[in-house]
Amino acid sequence: MIGQDVLDAAVEAAVVDILEVNAFELGERGETAPVPADVMTARLTFHGPQSGRLQLWIEPAQARAIATALLGTDELDPAMIADTVAELANMIAGHVLSRVFIEDCIGIDHAEVGVTLNDSCDLQIIGEHGRIGIGMEVTS
Repeated sequence: MIGQDVLDAAVEAAVVDILEVNAFELGERGETAPVPADVMTARLTFHGPQSGRLQLWIEPAQARAIATALLGTDELDPAMIADTVAELANMIAGHVLSRVFIEDCIGIDHAEVGVTLNDSCDLQIIGEHGRIGIGMEVTS
């Protein structure tokens, strides 16, 4: 079983890379802070030789900035932003799983958005427009 510190380092690298490459902004790991009340949330599961889940919260301004960069428009409706949050979760999971479990074929389920998070997302990345909190665990 992989250590949580290795997994967290891979998640941090993935989010910073995704922000830079896809949203054209810098991100860095921040101190764990309380989760703001108005965040958007997503959760997905993955399965195969390694199974587990990823969940995240993101501040609305950061979600909107990522959606604007990915979709190439400022004219966004709530569904477009929600789809972007789901895609962000998928992108993070794909980055991490393909780098940490190189030899394994792991399926990633589509992310659910607007879910209640039942575990903490202690890893927090600060982007130029707000925070993203991520929690990823491997259960088998």
